[in-house]
Amino acid sequence: MKSTSSVILQLSDLHLMADPDAVLKGVKTRDTFVEVLNLARERSLQGGNEFDFVVLSGDLAHDEQLVTYEILREQLGDWLPRCRLIPGNHDDRASIRKVFPELVPADGEFITFSVESAGWRLIGLDSHLDGEVHGHVDPSQLDWLAAELSTHASQPTLVFVHHPPVLVQSPWLDAIGLINSTDLMDVIRSFKQVRVICTGHVHQESSTVLDDVQILTTPSTGVQFLPYQDELVCDTIPPGFRLIRLDGDKFETSVVRLSR
Repeated sequence: MKSTSSVILQLSDLHLMADPDAVLKGVKTRDTFVEVLNLARERSLQGGNEFDFVVLSGDLAHDEQLVTYEILREQLGDWLPRCRLIPGNHDDRASIRKVFPELVPADGEFITFSVESAGWRLIGLDSHLDGEVHGHVDPSQLDWLAAELSTHASQPTLVFVHHPPVLVQSPWLDAIGLINSTDLMDVIRSFKQVRVICTGHVHQESSTVLDDVQILTTPSTGVQFLPYQDELVCDTIPPGFRLIRLDGDKFETSVVRLSR
């Protein structure tokens, strides 16, 4: 009998580096990731529910080095089989494929996923564009997305993509967002079952509704960006993660942060 509920952990914008003492905007991202991971494990034990999936939504390795992905694999430990990965602008697809062969497609240009969880369809898109900070979802991916949505039309759907398809009202971030967001939303608008889009990239928590779809941005496990700024300003709010609970056709979510 299939479970009617599911708990999903979203981790985003890790920006890990091979040097354990490396600092990004004053933050040792390796240390904060370990702290966030430990807190997520504690929450899982306290709730009595193992996460059904752990989605890492891009910018996994700030230095894009093979060894950094190997460090990430080691840190994920026994969670690895339930992990799903998509790349961000700070990622290297070839290294991800080499280090996580059981988690990503062996062929094709893009790293995507489509899985079922408690009657929901979870879809991950690849918005990485080589050499660029902004994002783009290739037309071939949009065709694949449309095919997945058509095949699983009866399942409420949650889409993960690194770059948010909406403005976050920070001009410097909006300038490096998803440059073909209209194309993505046109596909999603054509199907009624997409309920939520979970993203990263902007290192802050936000919620927007567009065309009856809730679009969420999730904090980084490291550096936080202050919302509504013309240029980059770091926030002092602690790092965190997003918890998602699917129960029947209900979607519930919350952001959990380190308490410091």
